Amino acid sequence: MNNEALGLVHQQQSLFYKQGVFAATYPGKINFMQIAAGFGLETCDLNNEADPQAALQEIINRPGPALIHVRIDAEEKVYPMVPPGAANTEMVGE
Repeated sequence: MNNEALGLVHQQQSLFYKQGVFAATYPGKINFMQIAAGFGLETCDLNNEADPQAALQEIINRPGPALIHVRIDAEEKVYPMVPPGAANTEMVGE
């Protein structure tokens, strides 16, 4: 998932530090597909596929490593997560 930011950093700052997001975004767009291809990985950009489910199944069925790229909104939250300073047994949901 690519939210054009350091996702967990952005999420923790926005949830636990009163929206004080600092140093959690990239100064420019990073082409993860190109980086992966440079290392010889198969790539799949689900945002550009006419049938994302079929494309996902196809790349999963191929042997070897692959990068599956999905662009998401930077404000989208991912759960469960562990709050800052908490133990892994203290995960929180939505």
